[in-house]
Amino acid sequence: MIETTQDVGRKELPLKIKRDTIFELNTNLKEVNNMYEYIEGKAMWANVSTPNTKFEPHKYGIVVLTDEDTANRLEGVGLSQVRTRDGQPKYDEPAFSFSRKVEKHDGTTNSAPKLLDSEGNDMDVSVGNGSQVTVKIKPYTGKYGTFAELIAVKVSNLIEYSEGSSDDNEEF
Repeated sequence: MIETTQDVGRKELPLKIKRDTIFELNTNLKEVNNMYEYIEGKAMWANVSTPNTKFEPHKYGIVVLTDEDTANRLEGVGLSQVRTRDGQPKYDEPAFSFSRKVEKHDGTTNSAPKLLDSEGNDMDVSVGNGSQVTVKIKPYTGKYGTFAELIAVKVSNLIEYSEGSSDDNEEF
């Protein structure tokens, strides 16, 4: 082993210590950048297989109603609950919104988040409000705050969404 030193501020540290410190810092950064969170709750307004194209930018997304403990954990990561325009909680239960843009910043297309059944098999259905889900997200901090990219949704109790049929309005 070569014994060398480098000037670090006003202290001289052996190069080996500096290398170990840099390796440790890089390892910690990777852990932070690859941190996933799993949230259980009820699905609302799910657009998992097909993106919402009503607004720009087009996004895959889901709102999850969850419990107080999970809400505290997510707020501890820096995520905010879904609120009305006047700052009040939008739902009776704590709710968080997660999304993934259809198009990346470089113009390439993002794949849809994975949609899985309780056994881990791929699904291609429209998830309806009230479905029991576990959502996998990856929190990140951007220019305007902390958000979470939607990675996958596992459905444990599906309430399949179906658009109202023309029979619904017969009495009008």
